[in-house]
Amino acid sequence: MVELKRKLGFWQAYATATGLVVAGSTMVSLGNGFGSIGPAFIVASFIAMIISIIIALSYAELSSIMPGPGMIGDYTLVSMGRFMSIVTLLAGYLVLAATVGPLETMTASMAIEYLIPGVDTLFIAVAILVSFLVINILGVQIFGSVQLGIVLTLMLSTAAMGILGLFDVFTVSASTVPAFNPYGWSTVMQAIALGLWLFIGIEFVIPMGNEVKKPEKTIPKAMIFGLITIFIVDMLFGFALTRHLDLASLAGADTPQIAGAAAMFGDIGGIFMAAITVLAATSSINANFAAVPRMFYGLARKGLLPKPFKYIHPKFRTPVFGIVFVFLLFTLPLFVLESNINVIMTLLSAASVTWFFSYIVAQIDVLILRKRYPEIVRPFKAPFSPFLQIVGIAACVYMIVTITPDWSAKLMIYGISGGMMLLICLYAFVWLKYKKLPMFTPISLEELKGGQESVEEEETPEFTPTMEALEKW
Repeated sequence: MVELKRKLGFWQAYATATGLVVAGSTMVSLGNGFGSIGPAFIVASFIAMIISIIIALSYAELSSIMPGPGMIGDYTLVSMGRFMSIVTLLAGYLVLAATVGPLETMTASMAIEYLIPGVDTLFIAVAILVSFLVINILGVQIFGSVQLGIVLTLMLSTAAMGILGLFDVFTVSASTVPAFNPYGWSTVMQAIALGLWLFIGIEFVIPMGNEVKKPEKTIPKAMIFGLITIFIVDMLFGFALTRHLDLASLAGADTPQIAGAAAMFGDIGGIFMAAITVLAATSSINANFAAVPRMFYGLARKGLLPKPFKYIHPKFRTPVFGIVFVFLLFTLPLFVLESNINVIMTLLSAASVTWFFSYIVAQIDVLILRKRYPEIVRPFKAPFSPFLQIVGIAACVYMIVTITPDWSAKLMIYGISGGMMLLICLYAFVWLKYKKLPMFTPISLEELKGGQESVEEEETPEFTPTMEALEKW
């Protein structure tokens, strides 16, 4: 069996952890959060960061026991069985592709419209997706080799604009200090879910575990340091936005980060932030085109998805069916959805609900495996268990319940996420019945690891969806 070389250090792990979090959608949610809540959004964001650290610690423990690209699907397969494995992974990543995919594409196309006024945003959105469809089918390597440079550029540029805006350096407008908490603390506490979107996805570094030096130490440090630096950078820029653009305009803008940058630094600021937004959004789109089909491939290899998802192109050695499937999930909603802030925030919230569900399951996985396998070696062990997991579960439930204070919007969000969850559960039930596989019987750790080894040995000559491939995005 071919083993991957552990060649990635802390900074490469940090770049991977933060690179998928700092996306176009997070920039929109940052601006919208500060506009809708006011400067007190920093409180909701800080609480969200603490929750994200708790979740990251649980993921770090699980990945130290079961390293590799399987992530939540593997953890849940061992703790709860096939039905919950399918439901949890698809809830986290199929819904991600169907909601955040169009969201990121809309964000990129609106940023391009700012750069080229009057351009057809639907045409631009489809053109972006077709480009990444071709790139990923052909297996062309982009972004991966300069991932650290991209992340540092995004983080340093955003922090610099925040600092300059706060101290009125090179700004074209005078700053004004708004009320810290104009809408009350109940509004702030209901914005924690929005704050968590600034950090969601930090666990995407985990599939890199097989190539990271000392992963039991490096991965937790990379995730926690990533969460802290994202918080600092976002808060600097967010506070600067509130001082140069009134809260109502910030909350109502389709691309508030661009509107705020233009208010601070004029046209050049808006153009610069639009370019950063395009880079962040397209990088996230490409990463999803690379990662999600390989997750589906992993489920198909275990017999939990239909066979076409494990088809590999004989020449390009890429999971073609999965890539085309993700392309359709990204593209089709664009023909029925409008590109505006209300649609973006609704999709973001719907994706958050199902992602919070997968986070709840991850915390439960830790508790089950602690009891079922108390003696196994855990290279990394989350501290203060089970207290942290209970807090993490309670926090995710709270954020689902308080996803938005607007009941009409909440019903729409629940309708979207609940409808998708229902379809996923129906699929899992029908598929497992058809395949005559047990639904709720967990497999053993030995069976999981043995299955991974046989897959690697079988697929090495043709295609190995390993972290060497994932590093290349």
